[in-house]
Amino acid sequence: TTEIYTLSLHDALPIFSLRTVVLALALAVGAQAGAPSATVNLKHAALGSGISADALKGDVTIESEVSSDLTVGLEYDHGDSNSIKSLFAKISQKFGDGDVDADLKVAMDGNEISGEIEYVNGDSTITTEINSGSDNIVDSITYERKTTSGGLSSMFKPKFTVADKSVELEASADLDSDTNLLVKLSEGGAVADVEVNHQLDSKTAVKVEAQLQSSGAQIEIEREVDADNSIRPRFDIQSKHLTCAWVRKLSRGRTATLTVDPDNSVEFDLETTDDNDWSAKVSAPLGDMGNPDVSFGRKFNF
Repeated sequence: TTEIYTLSLHDALPIFSLRTVVLALALAVGAQAGAPSATVNLKHAALGSGISADALKGDVTIESEVSSDLTVGLEYDHGDSNSIKSLFAKISQKFGDGDVDADLKVAMDGNEISGEIEYVNGDSTITTEINSGSDNIVDSITYERKTTSGGLSSMFKPKFTVADKSVELEASADLDSDTNLLVKLSEGGAVADVEVNHQLDSKTAVKVEAQLQSSGAQIEIEREVDADNSIRPRFDIQSKHLTCAWVRKLSRGRTATLTVDPDNSVEFDLETTDDNDWSAKVSAPLGDMGNPDVSFGRKFNF
């Protein structure tokens, strides 16, 4: 059973290599499970200084679908003293008129159980964050309600944090077919953030963000140059700081983004809609372009 497998794997972790754990994961689920997969993300800082094993960090997530309702796996961290970070299980069940999804993990360094349990019923969602290592076990409870009327959508999402008994509120509403208003309140309403998204025309979108407590504000404009290219300048009004991004759509659902921060750095991101394709990020300070930080990853199905 899955319970026997989990206990056996936990006992074996200190003495078995990662290869053994991967093999055990694949064999344990047997014929009833789908093929396991591994998501690999690797990072190397200051690549211009040379490739070094000490500078190479990475994490691997291995998972296998036992059934349509249960997925199990583990998280492995290369470069950490405790390589196996956690075991996890994703569980989906029907409950009354709604659905329950639990995403839980057991940390190997302290055996705490943490994660989220989500209940969805129609337009309403209740999310509970738990951590067996905390005093209250339940860290927070979030309620989200989405409604649509006359073609316009709205959302109301309060969050209650148990430890300090604080409440955060997030609410959004379509003011018309082209404009959406988002408001976030925290610390009893003392901190308020406002975001307005407006579609000027078929090729131009404007986003305005404001932090009322600090009097900060940012304006971002996204302009489509052609079917494959767009530019996205962003200006911070308080600091008078400008950054600019160029976004290009590539084949196979890939997107390349080049972001230039004239005072700090240049970043290149390669993103994809396909988990089984490579993604990558390169970031370099303007004063040391030959010494970038590099990260890349993809998902492998066995």
